[in-house]
Amino acid sequence: MVHTASLGTREMIEEMAKASPVPVRGIRHPHEGTVSARNQGFREAQGDWIAMFDDDQIAEPQWLRELWLVAKENNVKSVGGLLHLRLPEGCDRKLSQRCRRMLGETVKWETSRPYTRQEGPGSGNQMIHRTVIDQVGIFDHSFVLRGHDTDLYRRIRMAGFDSWYSPKAVGYHIIPPHRLEDSFFKDASLHNGWSFARRDLLERGRLAAVGLASLRAIQALVINLPRLGVSILRGNRQERGNGEERRNVKERGNREEILDARIRLWRAEGYVRSTLYSLAPSLFTQNRFFKKYEFRGEKHFPAIRGA
Repeated sequence: MVHTASLGTREMIEEMAKASPVPVRGIRHPHEGTVSARNQGFREAQGDWIAMFDDDQIAEPQWLRELWLVAKENNVKSVGGLLHLRLPEGCDRKLSQRCRRMLGETVKWETSRPYTRQEGPGSGNQMIHRTVIDQVGIFDHSFVLRGHDTDLYRRIRMAGFDSWYSPKAVGYHIIPPHRLEDSFFKDASLHNGWSFARRDLLERGRLAAVGLASLRAIQALVINLPRLGVSILRGNRQERGNGEERRNVKERGNREEILDARIRLWRAEGYVRSTLYSLAPSLFTQNRFFKKYEFRGEKHFPAIRGA
C-alpha cells in the first residue's frame, strides 16, 4: 500500500508509479481550468481508451472495469457510469432530484442501456475510445465552467456514435458544506441553463432556439414563478402547534421546496440570457451578469451564426 497523505502531488504520483502494475505518469499543465486540463489529458494519453474522473470523487474498485465491460458487451465507444452524492457528515437535508442533479448526481437507471438526447454521460464518470475523439474533437473551451461534457456528448451523438450507461460503474461525488448553500445552487443553475441553451443553438439553429427560449420564459412566468410564491406562502402559514420536531420537519421540507422552485427559475434565466447573448452579443452585452457569476463574456461566447 502507498501512503500518500503527507506527500505533494508530484511525490504522490511518483510513489504510485513505483507500486502500480501498469504505467502511471503525471502531466503538469500550465493553464488553469478543468476543460483545459482534460484536453491536455486527451493529447497526452497513449492508450486506445480514455477514462475521466474528477478530483473530488471516489470510486468503487471495479469502476473502470465495469465501464469497459459495457463498452465491449454492446460494441460501443462511449460509456458513462453512475454518480451518487456523498453529503457532509450529519447532513439530513431531503434534497429534491433537481437539487441533486445540480450537485452532480447522475441519472439512476437500474440496467445498462443507451443514453438519450436528454440524458448523456458526464465527464466525471466517462470512458471514450480514441477514435471518437479523433473524429469529433476534444472539449470546446468556450464552455468554461459547465456544459463542456454536454456539448461533447452532442457532437458524439450527432456523429452517429452510440453511448451507453453502466449502473455498476459507480462513483461518489464528495459534497463540501459550501455547495449546499443557496448561492451555489443559483450559480450552478444559471450555468446549467446557459450551457443547455448553447447546445440547442448549435444543434437546432437560431429559429428553434428563439422558440425554445420563449417557451421557457413563458413557463417561468406562468408556472414556476407562481409555484415559488405558493411555496413561500405555505412556509409562512405553517402550523406551529404540533410539536417542535414536527414543525422542524415541515420547515426543512418547505425550504427544499422553495429551493427547487428557485432552481427552475434560475435555469430558465440562464437559458434565456444565453440565447439572447449568443444571437446578439452587441445588443445583450450582460457584462455585469458575466462578472457577477464568473461567466467569460464575449471572449468565450461568440455569437451563433447560420441557420
